[in-house]
Amino acid sequence: MKTSLIVCIDDDRAVVDAVGRCLRREPSLEVRVTTDATQALAWITDDPVAVLVADYDMPELTGAQLAGRAKQIRPETVRILLTGQRSLEAAIDGIHQGEIFRFINKPFEDLALRRAVLDATVRHEELSALAGDRQRHARRETLRAALEAEFPGISKVDRTGGVIEVSADPWTDARALGLLGMGPHLEH
Repeated sequence: MKTSLIVCIDDDRAVVDAVGRCLRREPSLEVRVTTDATQALAWITDDPVAVLVADYDMPELTGAQLAGRAKQIRPETVRILLTGQRSLEAAIDGIHQGEIFRFINKPFEDLALRRAVLDATVRHEELSALAGDRQRHARRETLRAALEAEFPGISKVDRTGGVIEVSADPWTDARALGLLGMGPHLEH
């Protein structure tokens, strides 16, 4: 079974421990808890964190500020804010700084928190897949630019000459042209 890494932070040790206990009931979740924003950011930097659950009102950084930094470090990490403040300002701050996935009011209900985190792990998988698509596209563009630099005109198609024939096996054609290292592995 695949597990998703969840990082939870609250400046109140009792609250973050309660959040951790609640989420550890889900076997698909690996949960880390901390009261230190620097530690949370280090985990997000070093490991593929699926979900960040952060208290909004903390002394070092607000949860919204922490979520904003997490988004810069690892955009596919989904961000949830726990808040005792039910103000519109807190919601707007969270949305602007960290693109918050969900707000959970404190005191929280265990089932509601687990459901939100499980939904967030699904969203994380979607965002990770999109990031992979962007990386593959970027590699293709880099390859196209390198080919064009070495063989000017290779990526241009003359559409005025009538029929354009595309080979069923462009990789064999590339090898025939002496383009070494070209193969289907470049599409992945």
